[in-house]
Amino acid sequence: MASDRKKRRIEEENREFNQDWTESFAFICNIDGLPTCLICQEKLAHNKKSNLERHLTTKHARFAVQYPTGEARKKAVKELQKQNQQPSSMLNHWAQSSSNVNLASFALSLQIAKKRETIHRW
Repeated sequence: MASDRKKRRIEEENREFNQDWTESFAFICNIDGLPTCLICQEKLAHNKKSNLERHLTTKHARFAVQYPTGEARKKAVKELQKQNQQPSSMLNHWAQSSSNVNLASFALSLQIAKKRETIHRW
């Protein structure tokens, strides 16, 4: 006898990242909407409090013990967030400088091509 019950889909549950989880479990929400650990940069598949809590207690037990909830944890999480933002700003700087180099290279190539064109006309 076949069951007429529909299977529950995670996408239909409309789970959203709770900002309180950043301080509690050292997670942030990345641009894809997935929770990302500030300590190891691992992305979890679903925005569920139990998943974040399990990740912290199993993979980062020392962090949880060293920084119990309160001001110590707030400071540690803020420091992790700063460290997390630095690589992206360095990448943006590198991409911009790389773009400038490409622009200069194209401008130089254009000037060389123009000079060759005027030389070959003679």
